[in-house]
Amino acid sequence: MRAAMSDIEIPESFQDRPYAARHFRHIARWARQSAPFYRNFLAGGGVPPLLTREILQAHNDALLDGRPVTGKTSGATSVPVRVHWGAPRSRLDLKDNLAYAGWYGGVLEHVKIVALSAHEKKDNSFEVASPVTEQLAFLHERIHRHGAKSLISYPTNLVQLAVHLQQSGQTVPELERLVCMSELFEPSQEACIAAVFPNARIAATYSCTETGMIAGRCPHNPDNYHIMAHKLGVEFLNAGGRPCKEGEVGQIVITDYFNRAMPFIRYAIGDLAAPVHCDCGKIDLPALTRLLGKQRGLLRHPDGHYVFSTELSPHIRDSVEVRQYQVIQERPARFLLRVIARDGADAAAFESRMRELFAAHFGAGTEMAFDWCTEIPRLPGGKYMEFVGLKDPA
Repeated sequence: MRAAMSDIEIPESFQDRPYAARHFRHIARWARQSAPFYRNFLAGGGVPPLLTREILQAHNDALLDGRPVTGKTSGATSVPVRVHWGAPRSRLDLKDNLAYAGWYGGVLEHVKIVALSAHEKKDNSFEVASPVTEQLAFLHERIHRHGAKSLISYPTNLVQLAVHLQQSGQTVPELERLVCMSELFEPSQEACIAAVFPNARIAATYSCTETGMIAGRCPHNPDNYHIMAHKLGVEFLNAGGRPCKEGEVGQIVITDYFNRAMPFIRYAIGDLAAPVHCDCGKIDLPALTRLLGKQRGLLRHPDGHYVFSTELSPHIRDSVEVRQYQVIQERPARFLLRVIARDGADAAAFESRMRELFAAHFGAGTEMAFDWCTEIPRLPGGKYMEFVGLKDPA
């Protein structure tokens, strides 16, 4: 006679959150009973273990369970993750995106500049790899002929457009909204973008292919992002695996309550952020702050602690010599800095400052190599990684 399985326990983060606890227990019990992968993964009962990216990749076929692939990650850190969503789950995510637009005043006629290899080509979409001049020509055409009021693109591309417009003495006052997608949107990017899109409010979404929209930037308190807690259980765990205190940065762990076609239960997505209470008083959803992006983009000090890219990026991005850059940590004390230069750049002055900057953060023995190039490619999904850290601990 088969022994009864131990019951599934609720993670500590959800124990004082009745809605989260109820939905977590429902999806976890259902997955253990109905999904081949989770039948084994959750067999021991107790608090479900973290589903890491490495475990997901190793068992991707079992998680799909014969279903067709409806989405695929860019593979920024290693092998792409293949995902299946059914129609009900897709409709739920569309509903969230429409609700988020409502926070900023509703849906506007928009232009989308993205990687068309990863996004559906439509009349109002354009390839992000195109020259900046062609992107702007398309944007102006959509504004003047079709009344476009919103531009959706990657933050790094919006910065690229803003730099070009600023250098040519132009602005685009017709736009009322900019929406940053896919990449981490950093506060240091905002002033550059806002200067040439003077009438546009800047929205930003935090999402992933696996679970869709996770959070949206608060229109009233832009430091915070409100979490789509009606469909996702989000935990913030410190290095010891315990829930983070308010304002404490930890790894983000996500449970999708409603994707029964391919469940994601306690999925450690690889991003970092801190839980926070947003005092906007307008949106009744929990929030996160200090969104730091992929752990893969973190740089590691020779003594083992992490150095956040936000400590370095403003010093590099705001350099007069730089149009675009990418930092690659090759070893704990060795970095390659790829640079696309502005016209008339003083390479020697820039390199000297960067050696001082990196020595201050990583130690006096830090080695720097520079690659002055003409192109730094985006990932297949359109994302652009300004920082690529060590894949494995040193």
